[in-house]
Amino acid sequence: MKYNLKSFCLLSCLFLLSSFSFAQKKTSASAVSLFSKAKAFQERGDYYSAIEAYQESLQVNPQYGDAWYNLALCTFSLGEYDLTVEYADTAAKYSRNLSDVQNLKGLALISLGKIDEASATFNTVLRKYPNDVNARFGLAEIDLYNGSLKAAERRYLDALKRDSNNRKALLSLALVTAEEGKNDVAERYVNQALEYHSGEAEVHYLAAYLAASRGDLVEAEKRARSSVQINGNYDRAYELLSQILYTQGRYGEVIDLCEFRIGRKRDLSSAWYLKGLSQMNLGNSMQALETFNTGLSIDPLDEIMRFALEQLAAQILEVEDSRRSVWAKYHIEKAAEYKLNFNGPSERYEYQKALSIDPLNKRARQAFADMLERDGFYELYLNQLKFIKENHSSADKSKRSSLEVKNDDTVEALESLMEDNLSHKWEIDPFYLDKVRWNIGIYYEQAPVQMIHPDAERVVALAAKSLFNGIPSTSVNVQSTSVSGYAEAFRLARTQGRDYFALISIEETDRSFALNATLYSGRTGTKTTEIKIYRTGNDRVSASLRRFRQAVLDILPIRGKVLKNKSGTLLVDLGKSDGLVPGAEFDVVKKGKIVTADSGTGVYYNSKDLLGTFTISVADEEISEGTFKKKGFYDTLNANDEIILVKLPDDQSQAQTQEGNAVTDTRPAADKDGQPATDAAENAERESIKEDLKTPAKESRLIHMIQNIL
Repeated sequence: MKYNLKSFCLLSCLFLLSSFSFAQKKTSASAVSLFSKAKAFQERGDYYSAIEAYQESLQVNPQYGDAWYNLALCTFSLGEYDLTVEYADTAAKYSRNLSDVQNLKGLALISLGKIDEASATFNTVLRKYPNDVNARFGLAEIDLYNGSLKAAERRYLDALKRDSNNRKALLSLALVTAEEGKNDVAERYVNQALEYHSGEAEVHYLAAYLAASRGDLVEAEKRARSSVQINGNYDRAYELLSQILYTQGRYGEVIDLCEFRIGRKRDLSSAWYLKGLSQMNLGNSMQALETFNTGLSIDPLDEIMRFALEQLAAQILEVEDSRRSVWAKYHIEKAAEYKLNFNGPSERYEYQKALSIDPLNKRARQAFADMLERDGFYELYLNQLKFIKENHSSADKSKRSSLEVKNDDTVEALESLMEDNLSHKWEIDPFYLDKVRWNIGIYYEQAPVQMIHPDAERVVALAAKSLFNGIPSTSVNVQSTSVSGYAEAFRLARTQGRDYFALISIEETDRSFALNATLYSGRTGTKTTEIKIYRTGNDRVSASLRRFRQAVLDILPIRGKVLKNKSGTLLVDLGKSDGLVPGAEFDVVKKGKIVTADSGTGVYYNSKDLLGTFTISVADEEISEGTFKKKGFYDTLNANDEIILVKLPDDQSQAQTQEGNAVTDTRPAADKDGQPATDAAENAERESIKEDLKTPAKESRLIHMIQNIL
């Protein structure tokens, strides 16, 4: 009996152990199969599905190191860098490929702007694994973020010494040396990569990009086609091929290729954008409008496609077209968001955009009017209410809404209150004055190939021009075609009588936008200032353009002209909307004698052309009056002679300088030397500089392409 009991216990133990072992094997098999499923999603670029499958795998086996590592890779590809670091730290506990995990963590730290931590991570890897090329790639990326192409090149060469056929080292060297202008060297590295890795689509893709960048479109097309022949699912290569064909003007082929890409994946906004551009270039404007509209319904945050649609709509649609109100609604809703955040300048921008698209939009017009009232600009407010009354009020008074009745009462009250203002006293309507004082040209060079938005330079330049339209003192013109460089831009600006001209370039990645502009004197061609803007996140293009406008206005002196002269009391066409207050002092100069400074900011005029000084005593919104003190014995002042701001009073009230917070970035704001004249201008400049410095690690097209080399 004892023997049977012992046998039974032994058999039971063996059964339990075998059951536990079987369950373990089943669990392991389940985790591995889920990992394989996730890996397949990852290789196709479907990171969302891959993340879901990796998480399921980890629920089965929380200590699966490779799953944690690949989960970190997927989150890195989606730009979730904080999460990448967290997953990498967990992977480090269980993964056998410790150096790969740490190198990935280092790359994520770079993207978070934690450069010192990233450098320490890569150096730790190199101390343990001296021949690790990926750690050297990470340090090279830090060199690129720091702007040192030479140092990065040395790192990649060092990696190549340890692995002479390393694909990433060869391709990275090709990209870096091309950026340095060493096209022959870059081509040598590309050919070496093609020799060792001729069967890989990515190598042909980057060879196509570099060929297109140096203007060899025949070679670029050949390499791009080789890339898609090797990997028929390589959408980046199809995208590049369509851009190469677009640059060659083969718009019908571009449309076919875009439709092929859209047929495979409908949410490719780049395909919708390029298809719309090609239709527009073929003269099919209405089709292009519909294509852009469909693309924006898929990706409403594609700002450059939205600019392209709005620019085309302004050209071909009647003002009464009902589609205009649909597109204006987007900006009205954006304005409401900015209002909640107390961001007056951005709110004003969005309402002005809405009204530029749909001038008859009652909702936008009323909101813009209310904003002017809130900021104390009652004359401008009255003007907007009159427009609403003329275009939207019911002819039958009994059918008018409560808002219409309120507006009518407000118009009547404001007109009564303004009977004593300067416009009545001097019998002049300020809203019909020509206040243009600065003539500016915007020119751009066309990049051989833009990876995100072809023709983006033209679209952005036109958007910048549109942004200046609401500023009475500036007249901005955009050259409709690209220029070959500075010499052509200077020639055009000088012959067209520009005060200044800007030569702009852009660079964008999936997550960032950089706008670089150099402003020159249109008279001498000397450099006035450089404007470098970098933004990330949603609305980055609009934010960059607003910053560009503000940077230009910040150096333009406040400049007006004499309207009337009554016994030494002058009426001038500047007022509170120009940031002026009683006590502001001006030089009065003969008409046409104020010119841009020979170099730097500010203006110049000969002392013999100085007629005297003017000090404001009363300032309305658009016009002011004050006293004129002549220079010398004779009074030679004439109507249309010019005034240029010398200084504002030191004791100007804080309330006055803050009045109209929504217009602080929509007017010239400098004195005659080009220095900020108002407290509001100085504050706005400081805020903009803080914004420019907010992101310590700036992503660039070069870094973005190197990061994407697998």
